[in-house]
Amino acid sequence: MNFIKSIFLLVILLAASLKAERVADFEYGPRPTLPVFDPGEILDPAWAKKIAAPLAESLQKDGVDVFVVVLKDLGSAPPEHVARQFSSAWCESPLHCIVLHVPGETSSPWIFPAGRLADALDPATVERDVSTAERRARSEPDDAHRVKAAAKEASDLIRYWLGGAILRSEKIQTESSRIRLEQEEIAQKNRVILFAGLAAVIPLMVGVALVVNRFKKRGPTHFPNYPRQPRLGAPHAGGNHAVANLDSPTKS
Repeated sequence: MNFIKSIFLLVILLAASLKAERVADFEYGPRPTLPVFDPGEILDPAWAKKIAAPLAESLQKDGVDVFVVVLKDLGSAPPEHVARQFSSAWCESPLHCIVLHVPGETSSPWIFPAGRLADALDPATVERDVSTAERRARSEPDDAHRVKAAAKEASDLIRYWLGGAILRSEKIQTESSRIRLEQEEIAQKNRVILFAGLAAVIPLMVGVALVVNRFKKRGPTHFPNYPRQPRLGAPHAGGNHAVANLDSPTKS
């Protein structure tokens, strides 16, 4: 069992290293496992996982990537610039959106849809729908509920656009179909990378296991080789029913 776990761990590390090369120059490093990035721990960890769970499921099933970023401040950078940096470094799906939140900012959270689908839509329609979603999220009573609401609004927006409610032109419908095909190709590519890594690691792990097993000391299941000594000085031991009588001989 430990051998199988080691194989999968090496495969995961290999895949992570390949992705890390692409974002080596990004100041926040590689993308976290969960689609919620909260380095200042502004959200309760349990609440962050609650927000992340449906987003991760949506990415896996539908290819809709909504990523939440919670920062203490943005410095002098505009929210759109910060969101674009995260989008470029961490989002690969053509259907993605960054939800950015800064506690204390009255205009936060912000929703920034990106990717080819958003680019193909009417900008006025996108701006209107995003403004409505942000306004609903900002009406929540605290940071945690605002972030959760914004994440849900963003996910619903992308599904709404992708579902064809406002995809009226043939060009946009074609783009939507192409994006779905690319999502399937990305999933297939990830599976190929996984199996290729597995195929490369298994022979190495088998070789290591054989070498370790070859030089491993014998365990308690092997009987030790004791030197044989004749019993009572005789050349051979007695039979199964032989009895040695060591009492002093008695006179008849």
